[in-house]
Amino acid sequence: MSDQEINRRAFLTSAAAAGGMGLGLSLVPTAARAATGRSAATWENLVEKTSFNSQTAFNAAWNHLYPWDSDPDTHNGAARMDAAQVSLSQGVLTLKATRLPAPSGTSPHSPHAPLWYRSGAIHAKRQIIVNDQFPEYDIEGEFATQTGPGIWPAFWTTGTWPEWPPETDILEYVGVDEQGKAVNFFNTYYKTGSGETYQRSEVPVADPGVFHTYRVWMYKSGDDVKLDYYFDKNYVATHIGYGWAGVAQTLIINLQMGSYASNLEEGGDGWADQRPGPDGDTYFRARNVWFGRTRAW
Repeated sequence: MSDQEINRRAFLTSAAAAGGMGLGLSLVPTAARAATGRSAATWENLVEKTSFNSQTAFNAAWNHLYPWDSDPDTHNGAARMDAAQVSLSQGVLTLKATRLPAPSGTSPHSPHAPLWYRSGAIHAKRQIIVNDQFPEYDIEGEFATQTGPGIWPAFWTTGTWPEWPPETDILEYVGVDEQGKAVNFFNTYYKTGSGETYQRSEVPVADPGVFHTYRVWMYKSGDDVKLDYYFDKNYVATHIGYGWAGVAQTLIINLQMGSYASNLEEGGDGWADQRPGPDGDTYFRARNVWFGRTRAW
């Protein structure tokens, strides 16, 4: 790791602790910006923290469902997405997953789970593309979520469909661990010569049902992209997205259910009913979500 990277991480951690980073580098005190070698003019916010304050602000920054053209209301779990499951109130976005009396078909995406839940997903209209013109991105949000068997919330980016990977999971709870505890996964997926693989850093979270801050700082490193992950303003790990430079990505917030989060195998015990999985309604809430980037020219 270079001295420049170490110094930048120290700056990001100290600035975040002071509350400055949550509003973008353009709002960090001038002396701190000078220490990074950037000016306010080089930074631009693509989604503001206020995007959940009203339906008008939401519509300007976000779309409903997943960003892929084919079957945008389904993915690799047991929930079909529906805009009616998404609501706004006092700056908080709420995604609600509801258990249905019967499955509404089967997901066309592997592992083809029976769709026992109706839930919500949104994705940002502005894309993320780390390249020479836009060499750094900051992505952050505050989230509170229910967790448990069958519950699978995520705050993540993915390559423009069907370009996958890249993928970075900034928040991902996939059910619970073997001891029944909630663990957030910071994941970075990238291609290899034989397919794809990933790096993972796990953070146990005692109380995911209250708001915590989840964040990633992406920055170009040759043909790759380095990712610094943070939980509640504390540095967690650095991953490398090999070959990510120049590849467009989309930011997604969704509440998926069942399947992997219920630790089920296709056709095995519990598969037809997606059990274990919660009855009634399950909630995933977000506030102060934003992202921005540096502009080199």
